Amino acid sequence: MPTFKSPRLKFPPGEQRKYIEQIVIKNDIRISEIALIAGVSPRTIREWKREKYNITKKAINNIKGSLKSPKLKNINKLIKKWQIMRSRLNRLGGIARYRKYGNFATIEGCRKGGSKALKILRSKGIIPECKHFSLPKKLSTELAEFVGILLGDGGITKEQVTITLNSKADKQYVKYVNNLGIKLFNDKPTIAKRKDCNANTVCFSGKQLVEYLVKNGLKIGDKVRQQVGVPNWIQNSKSYTKMCLRGLMDTDGGVVISTHKYKSKLYKYLNFCFTNKSKPLLNFVTNSLIKFGLHPCVAGIHVWLYNMTEFQAYFRIIGSSNYRLLKFKEDDPDGKGTIR
Repeated sequence: MPTFKSPRLKFPPGEQRKYIEQIVIKNDIRISEIALIAGVSPRTIREWKREKYNITKKAINNIKGSLKSPKLKNINKLIKKWQIMRSRLNRLGGIARYRKYGNFATIEGCRKGGSKALKILRSKGIIPECKHFSLPKKLSTELAEFVGILLGDGGITKEQVTITLNSKADKQYVKYVNNLGIKLFNDKPTIAKRKDCNANTVCFSGKQLVEYLVKNGLKIGDKVRQQVGVPNWIQNSKSYTKMCLRGLMDTDGGVVISTHKYKSKLYKYLNFCFTNKSKPLLNFVTNSLIKFGLHPCVAGIHVWLYNMTEFQAYFRIIGSSNYRLLKFKEDDPDGKGTIR
């Protein structure tokens, strides 16, 4: 049986009125004086006498301590009766509300209630106002690159945009992504070191930014499960395609060193490899590389650039903003894709 903060007593019909009348008679006292001792208003005493409401246990205890009053047997039983009545009335009230308004615990209802509560809390200064970003008014190559970075190593929730990068190999690239975000959105992200692995998370918080990115073709939630692809506004522009491809390769791309022995001499070759489990992204990378005159090879979830000359051609045509990749270009001064 549920308990209540202020338990009351459920008298049989007419008994509560008699109880208060006997107090008046035994003590030759007025209603206002009883109210003062009971700790309530005179109006409340009169309503208890009319049995409009049930008298509280606290009031009865106050009266018993100062006035002559009728002895009550089985107070706990009277309280239990009130609890049963209260539970029954609550249930009937809930059923009546449901019949009139329908299910008020729907997702939409909760969303409206939460929005209203947040509005009230912000108006009172209890929580800060919604974060406002200086969002780009026009599409740009910088935004296309940021989209590529997000599609590679990023994620979007309802209120946050995060990019997770290797804290060691991508140490300089973290700074680049940070500065790119500041340039695009005029907002400095939070950079946090993850405790479970060697990774830094670049986090932009704000519902307005999430809505902006979704409006421009990105999706909230798991990228692989949704098999996300590149927005059409990027695919329809060669310059945007180039920068988005750069962002994808700078995050999910890498350089693989393969060895080959010829006439007792060992050669090491540099090959590009892009890895992702989203087929639309694999198709975009493959088709984009072909569009720029390169010759990729697809193997499962990997897109390779095996040709030695194409290694340097990629840097010449597409370029990179990540030193993790650029350092291999510096190790290949002859442009043949080999390390001697």
